[in-house]
Amino acid sequence: MKSSHGIVLHTIRYNDTQFIVNVFTEQAGMVPFLLRSRVRTGGSRQAARWQPLALVEVAWEPHELHALQRPTEFGLWQPWTSLPFHPHKMAMALCLGEFLSHALRHEAANPLLFGYIVQSLQWLDTSETHFANFHVVFLLRLTQFLGFYPNVECWHPGSFFDMRSATFVDGRPPHPNYINPEEAALVPKFLRMDMRKMKAVGLNGAIRTRALSLITEFYRLHVPEFPDIKSIAVLSEVFG
Repeated sequence: MKSSHGIVLHTIRYNDTQFIVNVFTEQAGMVPFLLRSRVRTGGSRQAARWQPLALVEVAWEPHELHALQRPTEFGLWQPWTSLPFHPHKMAMALCLGEFLSHALRHEAANPLLFGYIVQSLQWLDTSETHFANFHVVFLLRLTQFLGFYPNVECWHPGSFFDMRSATFVDGRPPHPNYINPEEAALVPKFLRMDMRKMKAVGLNGAIRTRALSLITEFYRLHVPEFPDIKSIAVLSEVFG
């Protein structure tokens, strides 16, 4: 028997009576669980377990021959106070859940990574203002745990950011995967700040959307089979 805290990332229908919940667990990494549809009924507290980025506690008997696991227990670990109810935070959770489900698809157990995600989401849940840049800062800093954290030591005004090598260079790279100097200057600014200092970088909706588009391209270059993130359009519309 295994048990672990986990983060719900994505829920998809498997057939008429079953569905799959992809959960990033603290003790076993990414685990897809197969549950019966009737389990999804039972009131608002039950429904909260399937919200994107819900924090759950789950137990299961591992079946090494099957990718899908059947949980013996599946319940809320720490209920959110605002994340599922605030329209801007809901849109952000939907986007980040989809983003993480692809970025962490093959991740094994990583307590430091798990802790980073949980602590960041707890900050977002309790924050009342100045969280519009959260997803940009969160996704950039997440790369530290995934192996392609940008090397900012060689940054200086006028340098390009080469997304393939994840480093700054003096001249324009001989390929299309780079960020021009004006936009590249934001990268070290974001990486130097924690969540509480995000308001120090003022971004309007257009710049934030552009930043998220570049981050998605950056992930696509370093995470195998990373797709387009459909919920980005929803997030961009909500934040204007």
